[in-house]
Amino acid sequence: RGTKFGLQTPGSRIESILMSLPPVAKWKYTWDFKPDSPEMKLMKVLKEPKEWV
Repeated sequence: RGTKFGLQTPGSRIESILMSLPPVAKWKYTWDFKPDSPEMKLMKVLKEPKEWV
């Protein structure tokens, strides 16, 4: 997300932004987590936030 923001910023130095990426950048589309894994618990909280107030 930060890389996308940097690339959309007027006057930004593209080379500097791309240098901040990890040596091997990889994204998996529609990634499925194992049931009851910490990642799955986090995704549930992010997709279904609680109304605290």
